[in-house]
Amino acid sequence: MTVKKILFIGLSNVGDVIMTTPVLRALHAKFPNARFDIVADKRSMNLYGNYPLLNKLYLKDKNKPLRGVPALLSELWKNSYDIIVDVRSDGLAYLLRGKKKYTKYFAKSYGPHAVEEIMGVIHDLHRDQPIPETEIWLSDENQDYAVKQLCVFDNKEKLLSLSVGDSRKPEKTLATENFIKLLRTHTNDFSGVVFLGNDFEAEVTQEVCKEIELPYINTLGNSLLGAAALIEKTCLYIGPDSGLGHIAGAVKTPTISFFSLMDPARFRPWGDKATCISGAKKDARNVSVDEISVAIRSLGL
Repeated sequence: MTVKKILFIGLSNVGDVIMTTPVLRALHAKFPNARFDIVADKRSMNLYGNYPLLNKLYLKDKNKPLRGVPALLSELWKNSYDIIVDVRSDGLAYLLRGKKKYTKYFAKSYGPHAVEEIMGVIHDLHRDQPIPETEIWLSDENQDYAVKQLCVFDNKEKLLSLSVGDSRKPEKTLATENFIKLLRTHTNDFSGVVFLGNDFEAEVTQEVCKEIELPYINTLGNSLLGAAALIEKTCLYIGPDSGLGHIAGAVKTPTISFFSLMDPARFRPWGDKATCISGAKKDARNVSVDEISVAIRSLGL
């Protein structure tokens, strides 16, 4: 079958979106002449937006009636696809016109990790080939943003990127004093710190910044692609189990992630550059600075 047009129905949360990118890479490798339409929502549109084989991005607006399904169907029904791949599994694929459809209802997981489960959606296409790495697609604008932000550092060779974690979920990350102790312990190991995260990390980030000697920049609230471009230019990312950890994995930056309730065997950043440390009693506040220091030194930093 000649495949020229593929519809990919993606996921929403940042980490989940990153974990779908091996499917896109595998489909591209098998059908190099195909163009892709992608269904995304407001959270994931930017992450899919720079995909180099993108034909059109369709928004599923959950604020519209019936979570935006009727409005989306009215847009997509005019199209006919050679292949529809739905990793979301809300049944949308079966309401659209496609010669062949691949959904989670008939998936054959490759293993326990979420990437292996998602790749199972196209198991009949991919067979026993290696699962691709995750990827994030950055524009020249994203790269220029990162270069401009990092120009304040005299030495850019050993920058650390770091997220202190969402203050609404304290069990997912280190206590504030442990972040301070960690950065003081490794003052001579890094040339500066790039703080990343959302507005709920602002207060703790400011507390940490006041107590460290390392040069730093605070980039909280920037775009996900801007954060990705910054992380790509650092030698290590440290933070709680979150979308930023998966972004770090996608740009091939070594990561040290703190885990609490989630199982790292299933949700760790994909690839061989991720170090995961689980807190005792499923609480990342129980991760010690010594454990993190051992992990840093094992990376040769």
